[in-house]
Amino acid sequence: VGGKRTGGIPELLPGLNFIVGLAGETPATFDANEAFLRRVLKAGLLVRRVNIRQMMPFEGTAAYEENTLGLHDARFRAFKEWTRREFDEPMLKRVFPAGTILSDVIVEVAGKPSFGRQMGSYPILVGIPLALPVGSVLDAVVVDQGMRSVTALPCPVEINTLPVAALRWIPGVGKKRAAAIAARRPFGSLAELRKVTGETPVDGVMVF
Repeated sequence: VGGKRTGGIPELLPGLNFIVGLAGETPATFDANEAFLRRVLKAGLLVRRVNIRQMMPFEGTAAYEENTLGLHDARFRAFKEWTRREFDEPMLKRVFPAGTILSDVIVEVAGKPSFGRQMGSYPILVGIPLALPVGSVLDAVVVDQGMRSVTALPCPVEINTLPVAALRWIPGVGKKRAAAIAARRPFGSLAELRKVTGETPVDGVMVF
């Protein structure tokens, strides 16, 4: 039910929180955490993000008197690294696959790249490889994913006017093909462009 997309994102996109250092924690706790995350991936579920926090107990509380802080530091670090590598990256590609159109992205930081977000709770950070004014609002199509953010191009993708540095972000293009595109512009149709790039996930939002 929550997988239905509005504005490019699922309508219900939960986050997961792991608290490290609670009483009773053992190395097997981290094994169980990883097994749970594997089940989430295997089930095809969607998750916005995973937070892994070490408990900070306050004096006078039961947690202050009884906890496991510092006992499993190496296993804690390994779990955090495993989650970022084995869960976060494939999950981000699942939630925001290349070709996803994010509507009404608001530019917050100008530069190359510029950075923006949609309105909402825990919106994904969107890097746009263009210099855009702060406060600009635009639709953007996802072209790549990082560990905690995505790269996107303004939508529609204006092939004949985009700088080479932005063209290279189109999936499957890269630096060499971006230079070839720039050298052969203007293109009159998608068919002409495909002779250089082949098929891409953003073909449906290109304009010429």
